Amino acid sequence: MGQSSDTTLAMTVSLQYSFIVFFIINFSFVRNDCILSLTRDFGSPGPVFIRNGAFMEVNTAVGNITFGRSETVQVSCPGTKRKILLGNYTTSYDTLEAHCISNTTFRVDRRIVNFKEIRCNTQPYFTTQESSETCHGQNHIYHVGYKVRSTFHSLYEACHDKNLVLTHFVKHRLTPTSVFRQNGLKRPPFTEGNMFGKIRMNEVYKIDGQIMALDAILGTNMSRNYLTKKQFLSRGHLTANADYPTSALIRATFHYVNTAPQWFRGNAGDWAALEDGLRRRVQARGGKVTVYTGTHGVMTLPDKRGHMQEVYLHADANNNLDVPVPMYFYKLVYDKQQKTAAVFISINSSFYNETLINTLLFCDNICDGNSQFSWLKWRSNDGTV
Repeated sequence: MGQSSDTTLAMTVSLQYSFIVFFIINFSFVRNDCILSLTRDFGSPGPVFIRNGAFMEVNTAVGNITFGRSETVQVSCPGTKRKILLGNYTTSYDTLEAHCISNTTFRVDRRIVNFKEIRCNTQPYFTTQESSETCHGQNHIYHVGYKVRSTFHSLYEACHDKNLVLTHFVKHRLTPTSVFRQNGLKRPPFTEGNMFGKIRMNEVYKIDGQIMALDAILGTNMSRNYLTKKQFLSRGHLTANADYPTSALIRATFHYVNTAPQWFRGNAGDWAALEDGLRRRVQARGGKVTVYTGTHGVMTLPDKRGHMQEVYLHADANNNLDVPVPMYFYKLVYDKQQKTAAVFISINSSFYNETLINTLLFCDNICDGNSQFSWLKWRSNDGTV
């Protein structure tokens, strides 16, 4: 009798334990979040994702984007004839809501799809909007971003001089998760939009265009002293494309209003090292910062007679020079919460000797040998910082 009772008790405990395990497993399944990896779960062409009224951001320390069950994200393919694709099915909409079910499964337009299957039929269209806010005298602030339905979402803003065809600065935000981005993307072409009138910026930046511009200012064949296959004036991003997570946001940085002529070795060397270092530094500090990236002055090169001449890449119909090559590039990084800031300044030339460089310096270099800036590792000394 005692043995039977013990057996019954053991079976009861076993059944209760099984029920508890079953309950926990099923409860976990019901509450399972959607977890999206930037490296695996985003398709191409990628839509614009709006979450809680703003561009969707990475929200985990390991670079994933998570949703609670039934949470939504707005998916949009702005622009004429843009439509959302769900796998092989083309919807009749340019904007829809995606509802998290679990893991990478979402419900969109009454269809159950893997998140990677949510795409656009062609690349979404980003635009610029001129504001009434002025900067650098009577120049205006232009916002670059995407118009989703009736709302324009600004990604970054640029202070642009239409007469000189010069962007004074671009303002954007860096967060601790700015180190993460979607992988496997092809480098998109730059766009002019409607910002530059009759000037074809693609032609301005071509090597033939640079040769013509430098020879016109410095003298016949003088461009040979500066332009090579490894050294030329590149379309230097002001707001870095690597500062953004998803393909649509990355594409929006490829607007000529977000560029300035920057010598290639400096662009791919010290300047790229600064951009990468800042992302890692902001991640380590754990707070958001505002970044102003800009240009100042016009660089000079000696002409045939040895006289220093300001360098521009274009002249209008009246032979007025525009598209100046900046003398300086800078980044001002401002932490509003800590009320601290740092400025990094680079001379945009690898052609100057030490004597000339010393005449152009107006502040002390406190980066080298300073433990506060040990996170900043220069790639080369092509530019002077």
